[in-house]
Amino acid sequence: MLDDLWLAAPEDAYAQWQREEATGADRRAFADQSIVRHRSMFSRFNDYLIAYHASVASYGADHLDGFFAELAQDCSPGTTTRLRYLKLIDRFTRHLVNIELRADNPAAQMLVNESWPEDEPTPIYLSSEDDAPLQAVCVATEGAAFKELRNTAIVALFLGSGVTAAELRQLRVDDLHVAGGRPTVFVDKHGPRIARRVSIDNFAVDVLRDYHDARRRIRCATQWLFIATAAGKPMQPDTMLKCVRAALKRAGLAEADEKPRLLRNTFGRRHIVEGKTNEQVSNLIGLSSARPKSIGRGHANRAWAS
Repeated sequence: MLDDLWLAAPEDAYAQWQREEATGADRRAFADQSIVRHRSMFSRFNDYLIAYHASVASYGADHLDGFFAELAQDCSPGTTTRLRYLKLIDRFTRHLVNIELRADNPAAQMLVNESWPEDEPTPIYLSSEDDAPLQAVCVATEGAAFKELRNTAIVALFLGSGVTAAELRQLRVDDLHVAGGRPTVFVDKHGPRIARRVSIDNFAVDVLRDYHDARRRIRCATQWLFIATAAGKPMQPDTMLKCVRAALKRAGLAEADEKPRLLRNTFGRRHIVEGKTNEQVSNLIGLSSARPKSIGRGHANRAWAS
């Protein structure tokens, strides 16, 4: 029975419930991409409960408080991630109350004091005019040392695939596919962001192919795609930040927020301008939700803050 499955294998039960019964606020079934995101979100909440010796049938308000305190470490202030998780938890918990697996719904009590923000943070991104010169510096210099090639490839991947700094740091050599006519990067699930395979924008392909070849020639104890030392240690956040700032300087650009997320947001805006929907871009950059917000010219967008 599905009731028993909620206790024995909650993620399987949630998946079956999503597929057969769950509906959104408009009483319509969720789209396939939404179901994938919801399952990822449920999995994160369930993992937290397991770590604290609780379950979907026994969690309390204290578990919610702890979960959202942990979630806040991965979210930029002012975004709707917390509310989206809370709505998801409330939705399945109401179901558990209905089938008498629970007597109460702590999430419903928290929702009383929650509301959508009037305005999410406006994402900072490069204009199309500034995007072009930054793309132009994402090229390999003939005879460049490995470190220089690596730094340029890091910027190219941020700008050409929309990965976050944390995701880039966890990439392995085999995650980057630059052979053939459709170069891609596979990004594993990280925090609230879903696993995905992203096609790399054309301007970034050549330098990433050169770097990939150079990286494969280095023998070390790890398989990290981007390494800080010959021993194979992964890149540090401050080094990636310096890579972005140096590239912006070479392109003759000065921005208020010279961080990897500037390039990630620029990737997102570029694809919105090219005609992709807000949901398509959200999927490209691994967001677990896609609430639109206007950025002018009739395009939809959201706060793609890393």
